[in-house]
Amino acid sequence: MNRELLVNETVDTLIRVMPNGDVRPTSFIWRDRTRYVNDIGRHWEEVVNGKRLHCYLIQAVDKSAYELQWDPAENTWLLHRAWVDVGLA
Repeated sequence: MNRELLVNETVDTLIRVMPNGDVRPTSFIWRDRTRYVNDIGRHWEEVVNGKRLHCYLIQAVDKSAYELQWDPAENTWLLHRAWVDVGLA
């Protein structure tokens, strides 16, 4: 059973820049494991502490779900939340 975790950790993220300029995460490293993106669900923007963030709700190959946030001004990625099997976290 998956449990929601509030993570808020910076993660190294590989991306693909689409022909129209959209940025899409393809994988990221969290807790010494590479998580591969299987599908991107919602994509939206939020303003947090005066910064405009691009938020991505993704499903990984292992069926876990994650919310990644990208700050284009700093070019940093944050794993905000995770819905994972407690044994896989």
